[in-house]
Amino acid sequence: MENDVFEILEELEEIVDRGTKIPMTGKVLVDDTQIFELIDRMRSALPEEIRSAQRVLYERQKILDEAKAEADHILERGKSYIEKLAGENEVAKQAQSYAEDLARQAQNYAKEVKLGAVQYSDELLQQVEQNVAETLQALRHNREELRAMAKRDQREKKTEATE
Repeated sequence: MENDVFEILEELEEIVDRGTKIPMTGKVLVDDTQIFELIDRMRSALPEEIRSAQRVLYERQKILDEAKAEADHILERGKSYIEKLAGENEVAKQAQSYAEDLARQAQNYAKEVKLGAVQYSDELLQQVEQNVAETLQALRHNREELRAMAKRDQREKKTEATE
């Protein structure tokens, strides 16, 4: 997906490189049909990056749900252990301590997994955001160049018409 956008940008560069050079202006004439076709292909490629971000968010939620389920399972094991040993006072105290320790471990584990999932998701979304921003910047630059070329062509037509 990301490579598709970069490949399209490379095609755009090739079209500009192969365009007819206008002497003494540093400008190039290109086929606008080809340019617009590449822009449409870029638009088609970008939503995939957005879908990637949504998949990252889904995976993050899945990890969080799994961590919560694991924590709940650990808590249940601790409670079962307490109930089993509750008959004897000293054993019951040990079981209570063990269960509380398990509960703390489960909560710490869930917090660590959640923090890791959030950080991972944020990093991936930051990468997607950066890619989209770079692509948008390139598109804006290319559009500005195309507009400038069109204005210049119009001015040249007017100049030729007045001569």
